[in-house]
Amino acid sequence: MHSTNGWQIKATLVVLMFAAVTVSHLGLRELTRETHFMSPSTREPILLKPEVVKLFCLGHEQLAADLYWLRFIQYIGDGNARRTDRYESAYDYLNLVTTLDPRFTQPYWFAAFVVGSEMKRPDLAKALIERGIQANQNNWYLPFIAGVNQYLFAHNEVEAAKYYRQAAKFPDAPKWLGRQAEILQAKIPSLVKEVNTWDTIYRTSTDPLVKERAKERLAATWMRVFKVSPNEEIRKKARKALAELGVEVR
Repeated sequence: MHSTNGWQIKATLVVLMFAAVTVSHLGLRELTRETHFMSPSTREPILLKPEVVKLFCLGHEQLAADLYWLRFIQYIGDGNARRTDRYESAYDYLNLVTTLDPRFTQPYWFAAFVVGSEMKRPDLAKALIERGIQANQNNWYLPFIAGVNQYLFAHNEVEAAKYYRQAAKFPDAPKWLGRQAEILQAKIPSLVKEVNTWDTIYRTSTDPLVKERAKERLAATWMRVFKVSPNEEIRKKARKALAELGVEVR
């Protein structure tokens, strides 16, 4: 009981500490009229560097990572603001969360789909995902995500296939990973490869936000196939796939 109470007290202190740091930042900005603590487009607070946050964690880096992760989810969920600032703080959030708790795997999906895609910085996404691979060396999903980032956003099929083969070596990796590497390196239309990649992400992801994003991109890719393909059989296949995704083709 005493141990539990002690942990709760420490957790409360950490929460209060982060609240105090945030308030201090905003207050300092008002006093000095400086703008380097705020994003110029959305007035989103600029995050402290990971090494600075660690000084305040009192050994509770995972708890701090959880708090910043919740803030990141709120940040991503504000679609109107993100269309304005183009996700400019996403990398800072994810870099902070994964530095504090590199074994927390969920942020690495967002490294690919937000930093790699929306921010158009697959190089930064790669650095984040590599951090996850090093910290979670028994997880096949992370090199798979790295491959997705390389194929869809860095447009590097060779590098993507390398990551897929790395993921396929894990004992619990699905058999389709090896085939994914072969498909990427095969001389087949890029749209076919793209459909295959988005379909795999959509069917394997357990994160609701990632799954919804993959569904949208899969539907958009199938629609491109339907519009550009001269082959009626392929068009029928595209129409059927779109219907399964809830998209009506007229």
